Amino acid sequence: MDRFATLFGVVAILLWSMSVALTRSLSESLGPFGAAASIYTVSGIMVWMAGGKPSLRGESAAYLIICGMLFIFYMVAFSLAIGLAHSRQQTLELGLINYLWPSLTLLFAVPLLKLRVRWWIWPGAVLAFAGVMWAISGGHGLNVQQLLRNVQGNPVAYGLALGAAVSWALYSNLVRVLCKGKGVLPLFLLATGVVLWVLYFTYSSNRISLTLPAILELLAMGAVTAVSYQCWDLAMKKGNATLVAALSYFTPLSSILIAGLWLQTLPGASFWPGVLMVVGGSLLCWTAARGK
Repeated sequence: MDRFATLFGVVAILLWSMSVALTRSLSESLGPFGAAASIYTVSGIMVWMAGGKPSLRGESAAYLIICGMLFIFYMVAFSLAIGLAHSRQQTLELGLINYLWPSLTLLFAVPLLKLRVRWWIWPGAVLAFAGVMWAISGGHGLNVQQLLRNVQGNPVAYGLALGAAVSWALYSNLVRVLCKGKGVLPLFLLATGVVLWVLYFTYSSNRISLTLPAILELLAMGAVTAVSYQCWDLAMKKGNATLVAALSYFTPLSSILIAGLWLQTLPGASFWPGVLMVVGGSLLCWTAARGK
């Protein structure tokens, strides 16, 4: 197992902590479709330039099709969920839903990677989901009726955020099984950009207006996306996936904090118990799989 590959996974986690803030900020400038399409086009070009032309030689059709579709769906779903949030406070809620993927990654590793786990992985997963429900309930505790009212106010965004978490957890496991070569990350990123441009020209009525702050944020987000996903891809294929997944459980905490500061919308005290429940539940999942 490659220690450097594991370290790259840690770098990916740190960079990902910026993604919610930058994606939302760009969506406010360029619209949800325009921002997402621009981000993945720029990041795809950056990865291509840094890593060279990707080769399909040696890659299985299953990897290209299954992992490619999961990757594209995750990028599209996550970006649009954040862009379609009705408020910056809702952006934080959707970001927290997205960060269910670390615990889901370990749950899916049980059937997909034959990972042996201890019994408390299941209460850990329940605690993580309960944390999301707490946050979405708007400070009313585990209030199912309030949660349903909030979700019904923007069902598409909440559905996309949950779909993103599931698809990334599946991708993180299947890329380890199906990828036999170096991978084709630049093609996945550029394909995501193409899909989003099609959606932009089909459904969006917003005109892209690139101001200097928007250009700088776009370049920053493109670089963050390019570097983070390249690092994560390497960590999942060659590094200590369980350790990297464990460290990723602190991403909700750092991401919500950075997003709150960047967007000038720090969540209230009632939101943080939900964040801590997600982190705690995910750590329980990790300890249940540790050493297995």
